[in-house]
Amino acid sequence: MKLNYRDKIIAGVLLAIVILLIGFFVPVKNMNNKNKADKKILAEKQTIKADYEAKIAKIPSLQESIRSLYSDASDATKIFVPLDEVKSQIKVDSYMQKYADECKIKIKNLELGDSTVTPLNYYYSSNKDGFSALRDQADVNGTLKKEYEASIAESTALSQRAKESVIKTQYAMKITGTKENIWKYLDAMKNFDKAVVINSVTLSDYTFGKDAAKKAGVELPESKDGEEVSVQAGEKEIKNISDAQIVLSLYSVIEMEEPDVEMK
Repeated sequence: MKLNYRDKIIAGVLLAIVILLIGFFVPVKNMNNKNKADKKILAEKQTIKADYEAKIAKIPSLQESIRSLYSDASDATKIFVPLDEVKSQIKVDSYMQKYADECKIKIKNLELGDSTVTPLNYYYSSNKDGFSALRDQADVNGTLKKEYEASIAESTALSQRAKESVIKTQYAMKITGTKENIWKYLDAMKNFDKAVVINSVTLSDYTFGKDAAKKAGVELPESKDGEEVSVQAGEKEIKNISDAQIVLSLYSVIEMEEPDVEMK
């Protein structure tokens, strides 16, 4: 079919309109798709931003928590003997001599032992339950088991707690004095405000001269307030004193540096 001039003009105009519409809608569609993709990315970025902002908002409280934990840890370490002092026999001797002077005993010798890393044990009852079978038979309501578990709850928790390690330095010291004064000295050591544990005490004369006086046929005078007394047995002088070999442990830790929590 032949188109006349008028139809050709109309067809050309329609074709031009179609081309223009295609040229318009394709970019618009692409831009719309890109806009949707950008909105999705923006939403994801905003979620990430909100997450970071929430974490940043927590920083001041975390900083304060870290400072508080460090302060508590520093207070807890005050009980331990400073490491630079525990390895100094002169400083340890000054610790011991203070109480020796107060309790009127003499320190004859002080020997430094090795320092080792050792776990810090917890003190708790570790007795085995020998009546569990009988308790189970009588526990018809389940209350006996609950009562027993409640009674050992603290020991159970301590037995399961992880042990921390500390530095242990042992000293062997030899002292001499009357029974009352040696006992006072040991009590003073128990009240020492540092982490010191008396491991063993061995006396050279458990009777503090009484047996020696009895064998010599003499009587040792009574002592008042731990004073030193003596009796002459021939050429030998017998005193109410004894040597004591003491082994003790001093505990130390390496103090943690203060954490740097400031934002750079």
